[in-house]
Amino acid sequence: MRRAAVVSLALLALTAVAVSAAQPRAQLRAFVCKRAPEPRGRSVSITAVMRPRPGTQRMELKFELLERPAGGASTSVTGGDLGTWLTPGNATLGSRGGDVWILKHPVKDLAGPAHYRFRVSFRWIGAHRRVLGTVVRLSATCYQPDHRADLAVRSIKVQPATAQSTSQRYDVTIRNDGGTDAPRFQVWFTAGSVTIKDPEPGLRRHGTLKESFLGSRCLRAKPPVVTADPTHEVNDSNRANNSLQAKC
Repeated sequence: MRRAAVVSLALLALTAVAVSAAQPRAQLRAFVCKRAPEPRGRSVSITAVMRPRPGTQRMELKFELLERPAGGASTSVTGGDLGTWLTPGNATLGSRGGDVWILKHPVKDLAGPAHYRFRVSFRWIGAHRRVLGTVVRLSATCYQPDHRADLAVRSIKVQPATAQSTSQRYDVTIRNDGGTDAPRFQVWFTAGSVTIKDPEPGLRRHGTLKESFLGSRCLRAKPPVVTADPTHEVNDSNRANNSLQAKC
């Protein structure tokens, strides 16, 4: 289970109005999914609306947030009042047929990539604390992508060698396919026992960097390799595409 860094509960909005038979006693509305590059800016919220059943003396709500990482199973996010039965600030709310309890519940600081979904339980309590009924409602799903930088060596173009030269030029294309800018990092070009280290000031999200290296002739037995950020200066979401071998 992952613990949410910030979990907050909105203030109650309490009203007493005439309730028609067609109005649901357990309802979810106003689902909001907010995405942002940094976890602190990401949030998901839901508003629960609850009306009493005949004989109700107290109404209770429980909010759970389910997190399903990419390719994983769902687990419950912990923290704050998630997973706890809540009651209205007005203890008598629910004892009158026209009562309505409206409660908004946001959760912040969400990790990614993952899908989030609220599971909200409604419970009606009667005389002698007898449970009159329980209903569970599920919200829509909020997908939070992985917003980290993703440096990828996309191509190495090997320029033709000449009979007089013992070296070749390698034109390299590197992209940042992630959702945030990459800070300064290094690009290493390794050919045989020689490694050329080229510092870069950074690369904006969805940006492209082109570099050229002069190295030994391209040999199929041991082709040159280009690696972006070999010293792990960047919080990279996918390091599997940080290196690429030249095709000789």
